[in-house]
Amino acid sequence: MRSRLVLALIVAVLAVSGAGAQEKSLFRVYLDDRTPENFVQAFEAYEQMRSDTVNHGATVVLAYLAMFEMQKNLELLEQNAADLSTRQRFQYANILLALERYDEAIELYTKINEDSPKWSCGWRHRGEAYWKKGELEQAVECLEKAIETRETHYDAYVYLAKVLRDMKRYPEALETLEKGLTYYGKDIEDPEEEVASVDVAFLHLDLLEKCGLTEKHRELHEKVKKKYPDDERLK
Repeated sequence: MRSRLVLALIVAVLAVSGAGAQEKSLFRVYLDDRTPENFVQAFEAYEQMRSDTVNHGATVVLAYLAMFEMQKNLELLEQNAADLSTRQRFQYANILLALERYDEAIELYTKINEDSPKWSCGWRHRGEAYWKKGELEQAVECLEKAIETRETHYDAYVYLAKVLRDMKRYPEALETLEKGLTYYGKDIEDPEEEVASVDVAFLHLDLLEKCGLTEKHRELHEKVKKKYPDDERLK
């Protein structure tokens, strides 16, 4: 895998700077010395290359620049994890969750739960990490704890419903989701920031169908079709 990455980097550099270039490309300068100044200089230069035309080579290099900078900053966060505030540790864990580094994210969320056991968000996101890892019983435990610590935590109900659906506990999942929907817009967080309403609607449809509630499914299906007519899941 590492050899493929190195090869891809060489190809990217040659594609942009030219195989016979006498001077090092700005990307090469950055790779040799990954300072903020070299990053900004390279980033601006490759952005300029594609400002007026399509330049896929420049786009490839920009993607690599972003990847290397992210990795560098993640390493800094890891090295200084003990000095992070609870919210900073939470944001770091969320990045790891998005990168599918579930074990590392769960370790951080667990520490957050230990330090701030009544903070619902740490429990909710830990539950999501367990769910995506496939450890469903642990996910249920954490998501139920999120609801226990904040009853109006709308997206905790949504994620709990997803987990229960995957466990084929359909009536419980439906009951959980519909209770959560009563808190839509009543929680302290923006409901759309965590889960899109369109996805919740299709989860609701799925659970109604799995529970055999044909009439309710038909009624909701008509509403969803009017609100999201172009969604491929309707086909």
